[in-house]
Amino acid sequence: MSAHAIQPVVDAAEVDRVLGSRVLRWSRAHQRVVDVLVAATCLLFQALMLVLPGAQPLWPGLPLVIVSSVLLVWRRRYPRAILVAAALANTAGVLLSDPAAPSALPAAIALYSVAAMLPTGTALLGYAVVVGLPASGLLIRLLTTGSTQAPSLLEPLALLALAAGVAARGVTQRRAALAQLVNERLTTARVVERQRIAAEMHDVVAHSLSTMISLADGASSGWERHPERSARALEQVGGVGRSALSEMSRVLQVLRAGDAVLDRRLHRSGHNVSDVEEIVEVFRSTGMPVTLTRSGGAMPEQPALVTTVYRIVQESLTNVLRYAVDPTWVEVGIDVAPDTVAVWITDDGRIDTHGTRAPSQGSGQGLPGVAARAAAYGGTSEAGPCEGGGWSTSATLHIDQGATV
Repeated sequence: MSAHAIQPVVDAAEVDRVLGSRVLRWSRAHQRVVDVLVAATCLLFQALMLVLPGAQPLWPGLPLVIVSSVLLVWRRRYPRAILVAAALANTAGVLLSDPAAPSALPAAIALYSVAAMLPTGTALLGYAVVVGLPASGLLIRLLTTGSTQAPSLLEPLALLALAAGVAARGVTQRRAALAQLVNERLTTARVVERQRIAAEMHDVVAHSLSTMISLADGASSGWERHPERSARALEQVGGVGRSALSEMSRVLQVLRAGDAVLDRRLHRSGHNVSDVEEIVEVFRSTGMPVTLTRSGGAMPEQPALVTTVYRIVQESLTNVLRYAVDPTWVEVGIDVAPDTVAVWITDDGRIDTHGTRAPSQGSGQGLPGVAARAAAYGGTSEAGPCEGGGWSTSATLHIDQGATV
C-alpha cells in the first residue's frame, strides 16, 4: 500500500468540529484573536488595579503592566521566552520602592500556555521560574529595605494556572488520541476492503480467463474432428467473457467515490454470484468430467455464505483446470448440516511435473484465499494430493460464525 493511501483523513480539528462546543470551535479557529483579547483583558485589569486606588505611581508601574500584557500576544509562538519575560516583569515590579500593581497575572497566563503546550516537566520548571524569580526579588527587597512582605514559593494564582494548563494539555492529548483511533479504524477498514476487492478481482479475472483459455484451446485443437463441439466451446467462451466483464464492472464500481447507493450497499457487494450448478456447468463445458453432489439440508439464505461456497468451488475447479492432467472424474460435494457446511472437490488427475502443459498464470493467492474464507466462518480447510493420485481440496464452514465475513 502506498504512503498516500494511509494518510490520516481525520485530525484533532475535525474531532472538535464534531464533538466540541461552538465556543471551543470558534476559539481554536481564531487563536490570534483570542490571544489579543486575553492580552487586552489582562492589560485592562492591571491598569485598573494601578489607577483606581490613586495612591500608586503610574511610573514605572504602568510601562511594566503594558509590556507584560502585550507580550501575551506571542505566548503560543514563544511560550518559554514569554514566560521568562513575564516573570522578569513581575520581579521588576516587586523590586520597586513603591510596588506597582500586581503583575503576577501575565506570568500566570504564560505559565498556563507552557503547561498546556509543553511536557509536564517543562511546566513544573516554568512554575519554579514564575514563583522563584519574584520570591528572590522579595527576598532582596526584604534584606535591603526591611519590607514586611515575605517571599513565598506557594503562589495560588500560579498553582491554578499550572493545574489548568496540565488539564488543557490532557484534553488536547485525548483529542489527538481520538483522531488517531479514528484514523486507525479507517485505515483498517480501507485495508480490509482492498483485500476483499483484490480477492474478488482474483476470483473474476483468474477463474474466468483460465476457463476461456481452456475453451479456446479445446476449440482450436478439435475443430477438424469435432466442429460442432468446437463451435459450442467458442459460444461458451463468449458467455464466460460477458459474465466476467459484468462481474468486473460490478467489482470496479466499489472503487468509485461519491456514490451514495454503493456506499449504503457496500456490505453486500460481491454477494450476487451465480449458483454453484452454473459454475459447475461452465467447467463441464471445457471437457472436465465434473459432477456435483449435494447432501444434507438446504443451503441457508445467507448471501455471504453462498458466496464463500461458490468461491471455494470456483477456485478448486480452476486449479483442476490448470494443474490436473487427464482427469477421468472430478467430484464437487456440498453437505449442509445444522451447524456446518462441508465442501470438497476431488479429482484423479495427475500433476504435471514435466511441464508439458502451458505455464500457469496463477497469482498464488488461490489456496490461501480458500483458507481465509474458511477461517472467516470459524472453519478450516485442507488441500493436498490424494493417495491414489489426484488432488483434494476441502473446507468446513460454521454457519453461526458468519458475522465476521
